[in-house]
Amino acid sequence: MRILVNGEQVDVDTSNLREILVELGYQPEDIVVARNLEVIPRAQWDDCIVDEQDSLDVLAAMFGG
Repeated sequence: MRILVNGEQVDVDTSNLREILVELGYQPEDIVVARNLEVIPRAQWDDCIVDEQDSLDVLAAMFGG
């Protein structure tokens, strides 16, 4: 399935949000995810289904000063 992740098209093997993030190598404890511009709470990642051509924005916390 083809989706957009941070503006780039990628192919993934699953439609489950948590599984997509693992497949793409993200560390779930360090990120915030929006699907089609709607932030998805971490507690809902296991139940969130991503559809073909959906857009994911994956944001990582920045530390430092």
